[in-house]
Amino acid sequence: MINLLKLNLLLSSFFFLFSCSKSHAPVSQTRILLGTFVTITDYDSTLEKSLIESAFDSAFRAITEIEAATNPFDPQSTIGKINRLSSEQTSFSISPELFSLLSSAMDISRQSEGSFDFTIWPVFKLWNFGSDSARIPDSGEIEQALRLVNFRNVQLDSGKISFAKKGMKIDLGGIVKGYAVETARSILIRNGLRDFIIDAGGNLGIEWHKRVPVEVQVRHPRKEGKFWCEFPIDSSVGIATSGDYQYYFIDNNNRYHHILVTRTGFPAKPTVSTTIIARDAIQADGYSTAVFVMGPVRGGEFIESHPELEGIMIFPLESHLETYVSSGLKESYTSLTDEK
Repeated sequence: MINLLKLNLLLSSFFFLFSCSKSHAPVSQTRILLGTFVTITDYDSTLEKSLIESAFDSAFRAITEIEAATNPFDPQSTIGKINRLSSEQTSFSISPELFSLLSSAMDISRQSEGSFDFTIWPVFKLWNFGSDSARIPDSGEIEQALRLVNFRNVQLDSGKISFAKKGMKIDLGGIVKGYAVETARSILIRNGLRDFIIDAGGNLGIEWHKRVPVEVQVRHPRKEGKFWCEFPIDSSVGIATSGDYQYYFIDNNNRYHHILVTRTGFPAKPTVSTTIIARDAIQADGYSTAVFVMGPVRGGEFIESHPELEGIMIFPLESHLETYVSSGLKESYTSLTDEK
């Protein structure tokens, strides 16, 4: 029997289809964390429900702690305090967990040569994405803020983060969901769970050992409730999608979205959607942003030069949307749209 599991989340980009035993219903919980819906669904057929739910509680507590430390909109979070005080001091002691997260952000920034840059906050906050006051900043504001954006001016050493310039600020929104997913994955595994999916607003941690694969469907970037493509996953991976439809506003018939080019401070073009499959959700999250910014040509070259990554990019070509599919996905990729 084929059962359908739909995770119709606010920002989720995926849909799952697979076979499962009729006598063992999946156990699932959803909570609002990290500014989105976070859903954990377990498919272990031999574990007690109480054990599964206890593991869920531990995982959700850890995600709550990550959010409390990294939310840049909260002046009392660790990131909020650093950003608030950075105009006065340039060095801050941080927890081992935050140091680990920042180290991952630094690595992805370096590997992508700044297409992903966790120091983007001074520019990002000018746009007010996700609020009623979203706007196009004037060029002077952006130019001034860009002087404070450059991951190369950040040093991580001995449990501290240091800035080369006063006023620099950090935003881990492009990687924190992936980090939270991987933290939750580790907790669930330690508690004995074996087959599960963690979905943090479309940032997935798939832990899978069943013989029947998960069929992952990627949403259509322009048609609500429709899907662009699908592909099977038969192993434990991380998957993330970055899209121009998540946080955006329209001004004078132009779409302005939240994925910014650190070189210009303006939304990246021409990419519409990028999905990355990686060995873990941290890399998937960070590189989906980086490859989106790179665009279909350079982004495709980047994916092909990194054998640990696979990806799909949707981008406009003349009057229609075109698709790039990485070489390792071409045989299993299935289009679900009449468009190319």
